[in-house]
Amino acid sequence: MTAAPSFPMKSAVVIWLGQVLSLLGSGLTSFALGVWTYKTTGDVTQYALVMLSATLPAILLGPVAGALVDRWNRRWVLVLSDAAAGLSSLVLALLLFNDLLQPWHAYVTTAVVSTASAFQQPAFGVLVSTVVPPQHLGRANGLVQVGLAFSQLVAPMLSATLMELIELKGILLIDATTLVLGALPLLLARIPREHLVSSSGEERVPLLEAIRAGGAYLRATPGLLALIGFLAASNFLTGTVEVLVTPLVLSFADVRTLGALTTAGGVGMLAGSLVISAWGGPKRLMNGLLGFQLTCGLALICVGLATSVPVLAGVAFAFFFGLPIINGSSQTLLQRIVPLALRGRVFAFTSTITGAMLPLAYTIAGPLADHAFEPAMASGGKLVPLLGAFVGEGPGRGIALMFLIAGVLAVLMTLLATLYRPLRELDVPPQDAPSAEPAASP
Repeated sequence: MTAAPSFPMKSAVVIWLGQVLSLLGSGLTSFALGVWTYKTTGDVTQYALVMLSATLPAILLGPVAGALVDRWNRRWVLVLSDAAAGLSSLVLALLLFNDLLQPWHAYVTTAVVSTASAFQQPAFGVLVSTVVPPQHLGRANGLVQVGLAFSQLVAPMLSATLMELIELKGILLIDATTLVLGALPLLLARIPREHLVSSSGEERVPLLEAIRAGGAYLRATPGLLALIGFLAASNFLTGTVEVLVTPLVLSFADVRTLGALTTAGGVGMLAGSLVISAWGGPKRLMNGLLGFQLTCGLALICVGLATSVPVLAGVAFAFFFGLPIINGSSQTLLQRIVPLALRGRVFAFTSTITGAMLPLAYTIAGPLADHAFEPAMASGGKLVPLLGAFVGEGPGRGIALMFLIAGVLAVLMTLLATLYRPLRELDVPPQDAPSAEPAASP
């Protein structure tokens, strides 16, 4: 087997910068469209439909998109994904300029962007794993996390400012421009074919059989399946409390405090992303993943017990500091372990399973808080005699109890994961990691 040609680091950095710009533009539009829909309709349900349109297609199409990514040229998958998202923004801008924009247009176009992301995410993950040497995958995935953190921290604040200055029309044009800038490096860079396509033999396999092959590989690798299950459970717990942060904080503080705590979390995420990009992660990635997951669980317990704003700011920083290290480490593990010919499918399966946990958690958390935990922890509630001394009683204390339970479950889940041998044996030191060379044709 001949080694894949080397890829210039400068070209890799330019491609990464293009994708960061693309992420930022999409973040600007996502925030602005939600604000525009709510202001236009005054209806929370229609606002929620925009959010659903932005997530559901990517979740449903994940396995099919992953199988196609393993067959197609990944350069063109990324370019066409950016093009589809850019055209959607241009269509919205044209409708808005002609006073024809309706809320249902936002649902359709955000669904198109979500569909494009179902292809873009696994394709970019596979491309990173082939152009970056195995020993540098941790740093590369850290840079990806920097881009995500930058988008999540900067996009809402910048979008809110731009809505006042150039309105939705200008934001849509900026988004379309950033998507073009994101696609240009991919078009211009000289990427060897070995980095862009998997083995030719895979193309002759029927699509349904190719999808099944990805699932079969996961079933035959208990440690990998356990890792995905662990990440999915972690996502569910995170999603459950994420939707409850706002009502919890507003139960004892004002909106300005909520903004300060949100900023503390965003700064923590950016700091964690910068650390993992410079550090590359621990030699034993599984130890780092489980260690920071344990930290996140303890942070959730602290949220349930504390009402001091400085303490909560520190906890928010610590929790979000750990997330990019967990995500970067898990992505590096997947890239090292999964054969190149199956990476698109496995990455897509992973995104689908873990991504599906968030809307499920959002759906469950609200009714649980409103109809179970809040009444139980109200003054004179059923659980006050048992738990009131720890979490207090009154408005917001039922939600605080949910944070406490989520934290305890996260800690227990992490401790149990350390006892599962196939999961521990997934971790391979960098010098023993499988090569990022293309898999040989069967």
